[in-house]
Amino acid sequence: MPVVKLCCNWLLWLVFIAPASAHATAQLQTATEQLPVRIAAEDNWPPFSDEKGKGLSSQLVSAAFARGGYNIETVVVPYARALHYTAKGKTEACWNVTRQANTERDYLLHQQPLFQAASSFYFHRLAKNYRSVAEIPDGTVVGVILGYEYGDLFEQHKKRFQLVEVSTHPQLISLLQHDKVELAIFFDDVLAYYLAQPALRQIRLQKGQLNHVSDIYVAFSRMSPRSQQLADALDSGLTDLRRSGDYQRILQQFKQHQSAGAVLGR
Repeated sequence: MPVVKLCCNWLLWLVFIAPASAHATAQLQTATEQLPVRIAAEDNWPPFSDEKGKGLSSQLVSAAFARGGYNIETVVVPYARALHYTAKGKTEACWNVTRQANTERDYLLHQQPLFQAASSFYFHRLAKNYRSVAEIPDGTVVGVILGYEYGDLFEQHKKRFQLVEVSTHPQLISLLQHDKVELAIFFDDVLAYYLAQPALRQIRLQKGQLNHVSDIYVAFSRMSPRSQQLADALDSGLTDLRRSGDYQRILQQFKQHQSAGAVLGR
């Protein structure tokens, strides 16, 4: 009798309980996959991500994730806070992150860059011919945006400078215009966007040499259990966008709708 009872229990589990458990697991997985991807969108990097978190980054990420059936939900915050939220797991990701040693250490990055963005040295009156950050003298007062990445070489040399870090581009432009910093590093397209705005059109800054061309990514939180899944989905979506020609169409539409002077450097 004990053997017969054991066999009956096994058959009962096999016929009824196992399928129900598998169905529940599948439902849970599907529900998890359908949850919106919560992304911290920076508010100070137009035309890529403006004060509402809108721009090229949101267009590309939304379109790529949609290919895999994902929606995105954005929390619009300053860039340094976006990084903090993602590192702590308050959001699943943040965008406009440069691939370099420290970001690869702290976050999970997908494989295909969203796009590239060039940054250069800028001066108020007379541009100096520094060909890299390695040539900038010790103690130089350098203005940057808080939390931004400017390449691995900058990370290696930044301790030699007197760094002045601010949260917004208008602040950094004002510091340079009033000679509060000796030079500032701007992403070229972002500075062009701001200087094309009516309130700043009269400002004239001198462009120096190229600092770095950054590959721009979405950084995923190492605290989220589905980060690898999301990174893979984003890469797959970007591949589909490029294969279909939609990626090129998004870029073309983006260029056409930019303000005068804010031209995407490709």
